[in-house]
Amino acid sequence: MTGSQQPGNDEASRPLPGPWRHPPRRQPDPAWRRRPARRAPRAEVLPDWDTLAGTARQYAWTDLVTWVCWLHDRYELSVEERLPHCWAEHPGLVEELQALRAWRQEIWNAPRPSGQAARYWHAEMRQVINAALTFYAAGCRAGHHAASPATADLRQRWAAASPPASPPAPPGTGPDWLPGAAMDRYLSAGRAATLSETITGYLRHDDAWWLPAAGGWQRVTDAAASEVLTRHADLMARADDSVRQARQART
Repeated sequence: MTGSQQPGNDEASRPLPGPWRHPPRRQPDPAWRRRPARRAPRAEVLPDWDTLAGTARQYAWTDLVTWVCWLHDRYELSVEERLPHCWAEHPGLVEELQALRAWRQEIWNAPRPSGQAARYWHAEMRQVINAALTFYAAGCRAGHHAASPATADLRQRWAAASPPASPPAPPGTGPDWLPGAAMDRYLSAGRAATLSETITGYLRHDDAWWLPAAGGWQRVTDAAASEVLTRHADLMARADDSVRQARQART
């Protein structure tokens, strides 16, 4: 032991054992550690480009571009430029690629992915790529050609047009059609009659002429055709009367 060392100094410098030791005082976490981590907003699977704005729109676009880059490399779309380099400048093609991406996510993230659904997806993917070349970017081989928006005159013309008219009711429906059983009852009750004794393909009922139709009879609504049938019925009625008189004379 040297002269500078004093007995008992080592014991005095040691911490108290066991319960006499005070636990270290915990310092409060700084405010920046208590705040939750800020996460980037998740891009929508099928965004509506007409309503998205700001950061959400930018994230959705970045998400789509990343996926299209993956699609381009995975399916070798650089061969013969199967995916036009100007795809991002064709709004309709953007919509189709976005829908294709959303459908793929639905299939691959399903609880039980379906191989058949995956095959359908690949078939549709080839259809979209074919449409990209033949429909959206057909004239862009030598450079992108932007489409022209509808002019004011064209929009006015569309607005002034009328919606398509309803198609005529098919045979077998509507108030101008009668089922065969119903017409048979009218014939038995004397409420319907054939054009003549020998011409039974035209019936007169409810002040109208009727023609055979699928499973029943269709009313003749053309006035000129009805007039012709009425004249023929009068002629045939006189002919039938002449035949009956001749038969009676022979008896």
